Parts: sequence; C-alpha cells; structure tokens
Amino acid sequence: MGAQPHQSSRQSPRQQIRQMGRLALTPTMRQSLRLLAWRNYEIARFVRGLAAENPFIAVDYQEPKPRLPSLSLGEEAFASARLAGVSDISLSQYLLDAVDRLFPLGRARAVAMALVAHVDAAGWLDADAPKTAAAYGMAGAEYEELVRRLQSVPIAGLFARNLAECLRLQLEDRGELDALMRALLPHLSLLLSGGEGALAAASGLSQAELKQGLTRLKRLDPKPGAQFRHDDGDIFRPDILVEAQDDGYAITLNRANLPVVRLADNVVGDADLLKKAEAAVAALNAHLSARSRMLLALTQFVVARQGAFLRAGESALEPLTMADAARQLACHPSTITRLVQDKLVLTPRGMLELRAFFSGAVAGKDGKTIASHALNAYLLTEIESEDKTKPLTDGSLAEMLDARYGIMLTARAVAKRRAKLHIARASARKLPQSTKRAVV
Repeated sequence: MGAQPHQSSRQSPRQQIRQMGRLALTPTMRQSLRLLAWRNYEIARFVRGLAAENPFIAVDYQEPKPRLPSLSLGEEAFASARLAGVSDISLSQYLLDAVDRLFPLGRARAVAMALVAHVDAAGWLDADAPKTAAAYGMAGAEYEELVRRLQSVPIAGLFARNLAECLRLQLEDRGELDALMRALLPHLSLLLSGGEGALAAASGLSQAELKQGLTRLKRLDPKPGAQFRHDDGDIFRPDILVEAQDDGYAITLNRANLPVVRLADNVVGDADLLKKAEAAVAALNAHLSARSRMLLALTQFVVARQGAFLRAGESALEPLTMADAARQLACHPSTITRLVQDKLVLTPRGMLELRAFFSGAVAGKDGKTIASHALNAYLLTEIESEDKTKPLTDGSLAEMLDARYGIMLTARAVAKRRAKLHIARASARKLPQSTKRAVV
C-alpha cells in the first residue's frame, strides 16, 4: 500500500473534540478535561498556583483588591465586625446561591446575577448598581422591589446601599426596629460631621435615648460581607460575552479574567529544566486554546438556536438538549456537560448561566414540542400577575397551559413545577380583599 496522504494539523473545534474522545485518559488528557469544566477564574487560580511552584513560569493576571466602604460611626464602634468568624465559602458564591433560590428564572434573575458584581467586600450594593439594572430595562419601583427581595437573604444587611440601611435591615431581622431606631437611623451620618448634639437635634431624641440607641447599634454588624472568605471577585464575572449587533450577535471569551501563561523573563537555570518548562507552557497554552475554541463553538451554536430567547426571554425558548449540542459538535455529551458547567454569559438580557440556553421538551397534543423552561416561565408570569384575592389553582393553571400550548398536564404535575420554582400553593398566596400585592 502507498503512503497515506498527509492531513493538515489545523483542526476545527468539532475535529478536536472528536479526536479527544479517541485518546486514552493520560495525565495530560485529564488536565485538558478539567480545563473544559473549569470557569475562567478557576483556571486563573490553577495557573497562579503553577507559577508559584515553578520559577520558570509567569502569569500575566492582575488581582483586584477588595473595596470596603467607610463607616460613619468608625470601625472601632462595632465589636461584632471584629469578632465575626470567616465562612468557608466566599461572599460571591453565597450571593449567587441566594440569587439561584430567590429567582428561579426570568429577567429578574438575570439582573440580580449582574448586581452581584456590584456588591463590595462589606456586602453593600455600590452606587453603580442602578445603572447596570437600567441597562437591562429595570428601574424605578421594579428595581426597588428587586433590591428588597435581594435584601431578604438570610444574613441581614447584605445588599444594603448605605450604613443606615444595613443596620435597619438587621434591626428588622431581629424585630428591634422600634420608634427610637426609626428616628435615629435617617440622621446617622450627622454623628461624624456634627457629633451627638447634631444627631440628637435632628432625630428629636433626648441624650439618654440617643445613648441607648447608639449602644444598641454597636451590637450590629456594619460589614456583614466580611464574615465570608474573600475571593478575587471573578466568580461572578462572565466567562463569555454576547453582544447584539445589526446582523446577529458577537460572541467572545472574557479575556479580562483569563490568564496569559508564558516563560518568566530573564530566568537562568538548568537547560533540561528550562526545556521542560517550555514544554509545560506550550502544552498548557494548547489546552487553553482548545478550550477557548470549543467553548466559542458551543456558544455560537446555542445562541444561533436560541436567538428568540435572547430577544424575548424564557417564554421563547426552543427545546435544546446537551445531546443536541454534542451531535452538532461531534463529541460525547459528557464533553458538552463539562463545557457548560457553571459558565456565566453576559448577554443583552443580563447575566445568564450557559445552561439557561438548554431545555428539555414537552410534547403537545398535536405532536409539537414545547421547551419545558418555557412552560415554567409561563406559569411564573401568570402567577405573578394573578389576582391575589383569587389566586390561580394548579388545576386552573393546567387548563391555561392546555389552552395556550396544547399541553395536557395534571394538577399534580403543575404542582411539582410550581414547587421547583419556589412558588407557594394558591391557598398560601391568597390575600385579603383589601390588597392584591403579588406574593410568589
């Protein structure tokens, strides 16, 4: 037989993924698979560790410093801030987990995830948060309601916008927001500029009442976020950027939180060690480049399929599974699972998980399939807008789904979906005739 024709070393993302599936799981291959699953900030942490152990390797990556607000009462006034223990998880992870529980889907979820990036190391929401919310079409009363729900997290004081609000949230949580505190908190900033006399005059409190109030405030924590382990903030920064353009969407990786690995400058040492370092850097950069190409190929595929979702939200989702993506990229579904895992995408609709572009299908009576997440979005929208004096029962919601989508679900099946969305049953949502405030 003659020699086989030479094949080009340049491979498409699809060819690279197919080739990966044929290789034995060598240590190098295992590292490649880990890089597929890791988020950008996890890769940055990994390569910084390599650089710390190997003087031949350098990483170009700037770690931002935490920002802490100044306090009107002075740091020394709050004993709890000094004595609070440090949690095993980071503040960023805690807040993302809280958003996941509070907002199962919808625009509010996307905006809330974007606002996590505006929470400083003290746990306060910074002054630029309203601008970010406004960029996604949320302002005024709707924004205030979103912040109110974010402030309902179990640790009181998080997502506060100033010291007075932080302390008020903690007093409300303790059931201690009485008339004295209501009079004191709005004028708390005067303590620093005018002293106790100015604060007493503005609040209308006597010196004895003022002293009692300040003593109570000193038992609170002005920096509830400080009890969490600090991270560099990259956990809530997007891995992928999707920007709307006239002819579609521009999709890029977020290079701001991806490290650049190279040989260190002016390193002198054993020639063999230097050669091994060169090979290690080349191999790591090859894996990182392959991951980038695969992640971009996957994101381009799902954005092309879910353009209506980006324009109109979950109600416009089309059925799309990771198995569908695996067939498109000619790889094993587990590879797609690794690529999708925990990745965040900044889109024109706000911050979304990459997994939000995927949804299983539910078959209708006419054979047409509907995305399961679209049904959930419909349920959430209808419940949010219902008459709270006459809330929709699960049976009524099942009938509405049938009328809208031709989907036959039992009341029990609707109840299971509702529970997964953290929505109470109709009897628990019902309010007296005097009010129709939405409670979901």
